[in-house]
Parts: sequence; structure tokens; C-alpha cells
Amino acid sequence: MSLRAVWVQPLPGNGPDSVLFSRVFSTVERRAKIYSGDSENYVRVPEEGVLYDAVLNVLGLKHPYEVFIEKRDSCDKEQQTPIFELTTKEGKLWPVFIIEKFGLLYCCLPLVEQGCQARPPLIEIPGISVGFSLLLCMAEFLGSLPKGADQNHRRLQDLHTYLSQAAPFGTPLDINPTTVRATLTSKPSAQVSTHNKQPAWKPSTVKTKPQLYVTVSEHARAVMYGNPQLQDVCNVYGSISCKAELEGIIPEVTLNLSVPQDSPPIDNLIVHPCVQAADTQFVNTGYKSNASLTQRKVRFTPPSEMFILCHYTMSDADTNQSLPITASYQMKGNEQEANLMIKVKLNKRVRNWFEYCEVQLPFYNRGPVSDIDATPSHGTVILSSDRRRVGWDIGQRFPSKTLEVTLQAKIRFAEASRKHDTSVYEDPFCHGINAYLLIYFKIADYTHSGCTIDQRSVQIHTGGKAKVTSGRPKRILLLDLLQDSRLHPQWMHHRPKISTNTYRRES
Repeated sequence: MSLRAVWVQPLPGNGPDSVLFSRVFSTVERRAKIYSGDSENYVRVPEEGVLYDAVLNVLGLKHPYEVFIEKRDSCDKEQQTPIFELTTKEGKLWPVFIIEKFGLLYCCLPLVEQGCQARPPLIEIPGISVGFSLLLCMAEFLGSLPKGADQNHRRLQDLHTYLSQAAPFGTPLDINPTTVRATLTSKPSAQVSTHNKQPAWKPSTVKTKPQLYVTVSEHARAVMYGNPQLQDVCNVYGSISCKAELEGIIPEVTLNLSVPQDSPPIDNLIVHPCVQAADTQFVNTGYKSNASLTQRKVRFTPPSEMFILCHYTMSDADTNQSLPITASYQMKGNEQEANLMIKVKLNKRVRNWFEYCEVQLPFYNRGPVSDIDATPSHGTVILSSDRRRVGWDIGQRFPSKTLEVTLQAKIRFAEASRKHDTSVYEDPFCHGINAYLLIYFKIADYTHSGCTIDQRSVQIHTGGKAKVTSGRPKRILLLDLLQDSRLHPQWMHHRPKISTNTYRRES
């Protein structure tokens, strides 16, 4: 899992026509020559000018794609973007990983221990994923450079120091920019006990007032069918973010995630690697409300930077009994004209204050909207620039007496033009007079599940006291309302997947 070379160069027009930063690891180069078997199969890393031109050629930035270049555009060449093959006078360099960030091209050449003669599958080359992670961290460490920056820029000089600490001799160790900066700037503290070993991921101790910040962000996604034969669907999922400024070398924090007695339990946790222990009690789908299922305990050793402690999901049972917002959607008409009646009602338990609340009505598989006569009881109605969607901005509050708003509208559609690309405006659901509306809103200080951090359960083992701050920031919720009685709940869009690359699952 080593790298032969890394380099950074600007996009054309964003800086000088040369490589801004390069680093070739000679020890890894010797290993690459040994793995190649003989000198004929070994291709050394060329000079910076050759690398610069080769990268622009393979990306089509030097010669436009309209011009056919056989070695680049031939059908015999396998496309493995963002893995490329650079052609030089001495041979072909492979695999070269290239990504673009902040107007710069970050490139690396991983070491292929199996040798490049047979070209093993990319999944069998550990240096591919390691190189990708290192390039992302290099981009985060370097940030956005001013246009026209040259090789003498201070942050480019600091990049040499970063690589010496993060990837000594071409082998990445701890590439987290926050940790590397702390390692480079921290000084040995006389207060650190020699009996405890300082962990590599926390090279410095906090010298400010100890504090612990914990926030809960939750998303609720629902589909309402308006049909007694079809059950509404609601998915609730969220995350816990944490920022710890605590004394001691390895402070330990224990806290509980709590939900009300009448709410479904937290049935799944995906925790950060710093979590040492979590409540792994198995939760059946047919749960019974009791105290043991309304709390999940997590014990962890927090890193110094802001991080996501865990992701959680709620059981699907009973989550759709009291949605934050309910609505009904009626439409009558044909392909040329439609009469709409929409009612949106806010749940009494929800705080009547929004950052925004809007309703979107897409009209696809038909002509653009030619005329609209709308009468909203609250808010304003607008038409999108492509004349395919009608928007209803409800505002930041519902009427306090009724907590309900209505919209009556008559919409006329023009004939569909064959000149337009119909694929842009097609929707597999909008067949015939089928239609749906989308409700987007943000609410502060509210979670649909009632999930909170029990401050009384927070225990911090640091040798001192710390201030605990917990909260529930603004959260985004999405409700879909369908007007069709023949649809199955499986039509609902799947919940976005949560990446599990750096998280382990506790359930």
C-alpha cells in the first residue's frame, strides 16, 4: 500500500503551465523495479514537464476531444476513469489516479506489487484506495489556492512537510489533515503522564476550557397515497455529530440516545471507529414500548476534530401515524387542462415556525404550462422558468387558528413541441393524468422521532469537569403525496444509502 509518486498541477488557464508540486519516493521506486522483474518492463517516473503534458493529453485538455487521437480515443483502450494510463517516451505509466479539486489536478502513481505486465484488476491493488484517500486529504490540506499561484507558494511548501508526516517513504500512515497539523504544531506537555501512551490519532491535548458539543440531525421521508387501501410509508433516519474539547490524553465519554416511550425504538446504529462500546440489544420489529428500548448507550473516545458519532434509523412501525405535515391532493382534467385542489395541514405537536416550507407540483409527459389561475389561502404561487413545475411558497408559518392552508388552481397546458428533448421532461410515474406533489420544509428544534441526547446520562472521564452542550439543529424533511390508487408503496424512492466505509454496524 505504497505510492511511487504524487504531483499537483493546475488546470489550463488556472496557473502556470507546469507542475506545481511533485514528490517521487525513491525507496518505493526501487521496489517497483524489483516487482517488474526486469528492466524492460520497468517504466520510471519521468520529469515534471513530461508528466504535465501526459496528464493534459490523456484528459483531452491539450487536444480537444473533437480531434481523434488513436492512442487516447481508440476503441481498444479500456476506460477505467479516474484511473488512466500515461504514455511517455520510455513506456506507459499505469495506474495513474487523477482527481480535480479547487481547479487543481491531484495525481498519484500507486505501487503495483503484482507487477504491471499482466495488469491485475484494480480491486486487487491496495494502493488504489490508499492513493485516493491521500489525494483527498492533500486537497483538504492545501485548500483553494489563488489563481496564478506558483511553486513558491507557502501552502505548496507546507505540502512537503505534510507528506513527510502523513506518508513517510511513500507509505500513508495517518493522513488526517487535522491530526497532522496538530502533530506538527504541538509541543510536549509537562502535564502528560508518562504512564499513558499518547495515541497517534490525538497527538496533542486540549489547553482550553473543556467542552462537549453534541447535535442531532434527523431526516424524515414519507409518501402519502390518500387511499385507505394503501398504507402511507415513512422512513426516519438521522445522525449525531460531536465536537469534544476535553482534557487528558484519552478521555472517555458515555452518553445515551433517548426517544419517548410512545415512539418506535432506535433499531440500528452505524458508529464511528472511535466508539469503544455500544448498546447492541436486538430490537424486534414487533416491539413493545418499555424503558429498555427507548435508550441506546454509546461509549467512545472522541478525536479532536468535529466528527459524526453515529447514524441511526427508526423502526418503520407506527412512524406514519402522526406525520409533521399531512396533505390531500385532488386533480381533475385532461392533458390540456387540469383543476387542482390541495390542502396542507400542520401537526399540532410541531412548532409552527419554518426556515422554509414549499410545495412543488411537477407536470411532465405533457406540454408546458401556458396559463395558471391560482387562489392560495396563504403564501404565493410561482411558475418555474421551464414552465414544467408550479411552486407554492407557504412561508414560515401556518395560520395559527386552523394550521391549514389550501390552494385552488386551474392550469392550462400548451401542445408538446417535438423540437424539445422529451427525455428531459419524462417521468415514469406521470403516465396519463397521474400526478404527485412534493413538500419540502425545514424545522428548527424538532425531530420526528423525538430522539435527543439525555444530558443526565453524559459521563466524561477526563480528570476534570466539562461543559456539555446538546441540541437539535434544523432538519430537512420531505413528503411525497401521490394521486393514484393503483400504485404500490414500493414505488417510493429508496432512502439514501449511508456509507459504511469507515463505520461499523451495531444492531
